[in-house]
Amino acid sequence: MIMFLLVVLFVIVGDFIDAIPAIIIFMPIINKLAEVGGINPVHMGVVIITVLVFGLITPPYGLSLLVAAKYVGVPFGRALVRSLPLYVVFFFTIAFTVLAPKVVLWLPKQFLPESVGCFKSPTGAGYICPP
Repeated sequence: MIMFLLVVLFVIVGDFIDAIPAIIIFMPIINKLAEVGGINPVHMGVVIITVLVFGLITPPYGLSLLVAAKYVGVPFGRALVRSLPLYVVFFFTIAFTVLAPKVVLWLPKQFLPESVGCFKSPTGAGYICPP
């Protein structure tokens, strides 16, 4: 439930604030909520970044969509209508990142096991990871 509430919050925040300032402003809240909810911080970070990237193509801020529309010479309203299928793809991607933490954390677990809560085995061979 915490993740879905943060997704809603950051969809709104991402519409008005760029990703870097939003992360700087809200990071203490995100960290505390992840800690209270027992959510892996790496998983939370992936979800928040995915949601904030969605904000780059949604109005009123929509910087990437504004730049793309200007670059190709298409009116912003037409670019907005044409990007609606992309919004659906983003919502499915966001839902997937929220609902499938094992898939999202698979790659970090392979390359940086300590980042997802694994610790070195006492025998010295490999890592022991929580379920």
